[in-house]
Amino acid sequence: MSARQSMRGYLPLFRSELLSVAIFSMVTNLMMLAPTLYLLQLYDRVMLSKNELTLYAITLITCFFFVVMAFSEWVRSMTAIKAGVKFDHLLTDRLFKLGFARNSQPTGPEASQAMQDLTFIRQFLTSNGLFAFFDMPWTLLYVAVLFILNPVLGMLAIALCAIQFGLALWNQRSSEKPLQDAGQARSTAMQFLDSKIRNIETLHVLGMLPHLRARWQALQNRWNQMDASAMQVQNRNQQINKFARYTMQSAMLGIAALLAVKGEISIGAMIASNVLIARALQPFDIIVSTWKQFIQARQSASKIDSLLATEQQPEPVFGTSPIEIKGRLALDNLSVTLEKTGKALLKNINLEIQPGQILGVMGPSGSGKTTLARCLVGVCPWQAGDFLVDGRPINQVPAQTYAKSIGYLPQDIALIEGTIAENIARFEQPDTAKVIQAAQAAGIHEGILRLPQGYDTRLDDANAVLSGGQRQLLGFARAIYQQPAVIVLDEPNSHLDEHGEASLLAALVLLKNQGKTIVVISHRSNILKITDTLLIMGNGEIVHHGPRDEVIAELNQARQKLASKAA
Repeated sequence: MSARQSMRGYLPLFRSELLSVAIFSMVTNLMMLAPTLYLLQLYDRVMLSKNELTLYAITLITCFFFVVMAFSEWVRSMTAIKAGVKFDHLLTDRLFKLGFARNSQPTGPEASQAMQDLTFIRQFLTSNGLFAFFDMPWTLLYVAVLFILNPVLGMLAIALCAIQFGLALWNQRSSEKPLQDAGQARSTAMQFLDSKIRNIETLHVLGMLPHLRARWQALQNRWNQMDASAMQVQNRNQQINKFARYTMQSAMLGIAALLAVKGEISIGAMIASNVLIARALQPFDIIVSTWKQFIQARQSASKIDSLLATEQQPEPVFGTSPIEIKGRLALDNLSVTLEKTGKALLKNINLEIQPGQILGVMGPSGSGKTTLARCLVGVCPWQAGDFLVDGRPINQVPAQTYAKSIGYLPQDIALIEGTIAENIARFEQPDTAKVIQAAQAAGIHEGILRLPQGYDTRLDDANAVLSGGQRQLLGFARAIYQQPAVIVLDEPNSHLDEHGEASLLAALVLLKNQGKTIVVISHRSNILKITDTLLIMGNGEIVHHGPRDEVIAELNQARQKLASKAA
């Protein structure tokens, strides 16, 4: 994976932020010595001299150190937050584009989770868990001070830090898999629920909710069990870690007291040793307590890296002028196969479509018609063969250029939340004249005007304000907005009445006369009235293809032969 694709490639952009956090972590940890120095001065100087001025002086100095420490912690927190926002800005646009990429693989990571994964990473970048990694090297400073107080205390500190480090490693190894399993179970349950919410009306009408609820409950129970198991491991580890930390601090205090009794250190050094060992062990304790958040962030980073790996190379620039799509399409031995099952959806398709023609595509369900349409609009990855646009391979045509030259109406009309005008204008700044022109050509203009707010009527996810036929005509109006060179319609008349279908056919004839390349998939025979060529598909292959009348004649001959054999 290249640096451009991987998240690691962004690290050089954060050198100043990382350096700033490191510097202020150094200042913070140096200022953490203030309580130790204060205790030493308090017990070894003030208590012996009973000098109030000395007490006031060292108290003021210590307070100043505390102010510096608080300021350093605040600055490094602000730096981490700004770095998180910068990180989000750098990746958000790229992930958004990848989530809706033309050639995105259906077997790749879920793009809908990418933004949530980015949030998990940003949250960890601004948490105490990150600061603990910067604070951990300064453990050596506190150990060195303990050596200065007494070599026995220094050796004991090394032993206690080694024990704490071992506990941190044990926590990582024992909790990583349960946390990963719980995260995967949560993702599966949420994806199941989201997919069913999108079809809530059908689920209610057909009485499917009780059965689906049972399946969701099973997934939810699995998640709860795994999450409970992971939390039990985490809680157990935290409690053991807490017990070990308190025991080790008490051991340090006990050994220091013994040394003080023997006269080898002062009372102030005895108290200070407890403060120093607590500070030395603190980073390990924070890492253990935030390990779940770290695992989640690491999983999210892995998913985002997988998504970034699917990114295509930058689109080529041809000269200084943009490409103008004429609409001459050619498929050369194009094949599409499902990677998981190996099932062939299209097999060696050879097809040429010329501008100013209407190609009608027919065939039984499952014959590959929709897959062919998705290939023509550039959203279905193929494993073999070539797809040429005006003689150029599709991967040499800028995606945005081709998208502006395509008018596409899929079987499932996806109208986006927003106004009718915004939907027709493809969420560009609506050109009122062009929006109305597209609606009139599609035969939906009068229907829109009858709505209470006309073109400003807002659509929600259910699009309840529109009938099935109106949604189809609105999708057609969006497809022909700004007169694209290539128009691909998948079952555009399945919900239309006679009047709506007549408007559709009239619009297609007008577009054909304007030199557009038109592909219409339909089961209705009325579409044959306007087609120039006819393609019959079966089992992912071309069964018949040619001028409409010739193909119809071939089909009639085939039927007659079957009828004569049956007789």
